[in-house]
Amino acid sequence: MSENPVAEIEMTALPVPVDAEVRYRMDVSFRVAITPIVARQNANVYLLMNVGNMLSAGEPVLSLRNRPYWKVPIYCAFPEFKRREKIGELAVDMNSGAILLEQSFPSSPQEIERHAEIAYDALTASSAGA
Repeated sequence: MSENPVAEIEMTALPVPVDAEVRYRMDVSFRVAITPIVARQNANVYLLMNVGNMLSAGEPVLSLRNRPYWKVPIYCAFPEFKRREKIGELAVDMNSGAILLEQSFPSSPQEIERHAEIAYDALTASSAGA
C-alpha cells in the first residue's frame, strides 16, 4: 500500500471580501530523482552521523516552496518515558538527496540536539508533576 505525498504550498493572503468565491489553478512540473524512501534514508544517515542514535526520520512530505524538496520529520526517542517526540524537520533536495540545512528546522546539528534536550526537559517536568 503506497501513500501519496502531500503537497505543501504557502502563499500570502489575497485581499478578498467575505464569501468571495476564489478559484486557484497551479501547474507545477519537476523531476523526482530522490524518492521519499531515499530521502528518509538520507535523513536517518545524517542524524546518526551528525547528532546521535536516539533520533530518527519520519515519513517525508513534498514541499513546493522556492524549489521542491522533501520535508522529513525528525523524531527523538525517549525510552524511559516510552515516547517518541517530533522535534523538527530536515529538508532533503529532490535531485541530489543532500540535506538542505538552510531550509530545515532546526538548521544545525547543535540546534537539533538542543531541541531534543528541550523535549526531554518537558517530559521530565510533566512526569515529575504527575
